[in-house]
Amino acid sequence: MKKLFFIGLATLAVSSATLTSCGKYEEGPGLALSSKTARLTGSWKLTAQTTNGVADALTGLTQTMEITKDGKYSVLISYSYMGFNYTNDFTGTWAFSDDKLNLITTVDGLTGSDSQEILRLAGKELKLKSVDGSETVIQTFTAQ
Repeated sequence: MKKLFFIGLATLAVSSATLTSCGKYEEGPGLALSSKTARLTGSWKLTAQTTNGVADALTGLTQTMEITKDGKYSVLISYSYMGFNYTNDFTGTWAFSDDKLNLITTVDGLTGSDSQEILRLAGKELKLKSVDGSETVIQTFTAQ
């Protein structure tokens, strides 16, 4: 009986170490049944944002992002400023970096690309980090 207990305990320890090491992204998930592309594609809405660790007020701001399997994406940003409403609409292409740790986007008509580190890529939540000089912005998107 003791031998069976120790075998079970050893199996549990190895399984735990293996499952926790499967996570590619800093905030998980540790194990996912769908591919990274399948989890990324779809409609996303910005629900939270921090700049250098301080929460940004999203009052009057709406940002939605549509990512398709064929490498296309679009972003719609609507915001109010001094009583006026503004809308910006961008389209372009997306790709994973070679190690799939970053999301690389290119806006149609512009040269260069933007790279954001993927902190979390789950079925219902996407968390992206961008660093520009001394400014670190973390955006949290929720699937729509």
